[in-house]
Amino acid sequence: MKTNAFTLPFTIFIALISILIVTGTASIFKTQIQYEKMIQNYYLASTKLNLAFIEIKETSSLSHQFKINFKGAKIDCQATDNQLTEFNCQITLENGYTLAKTTSP
Repeated sequence: MKTNAFTLPFTIFIALISILIVTGTASIFKTQIQYEKMIQNYYLASTKLNLAFIEIKETSSLSHQFKINFKGAKIDCQATDNQLTEFNCQITLENGYTLAKTTSP
């Protein structure tokens, strides 16, 4: 087989392109995982807040301001009006995720 000066640079070029593709894919995957964790935390916090409101309604202890620990989440809510129709709540999950949300029970 005859050697030439084209084979080595071409092989290095292909290797570099392959490395760029692999690192780019890993970066995209890492970003996707972070977004999925944020979405999961948001829905977990929202769900725990809704379940806490259901439990509070059943025990009839709904007031203008309340703080509860509900299944590992710390929930602190304050009513925005006198009719108790809207609350500003801050939910802190066990993993440190904090969500501020205005909701109606």
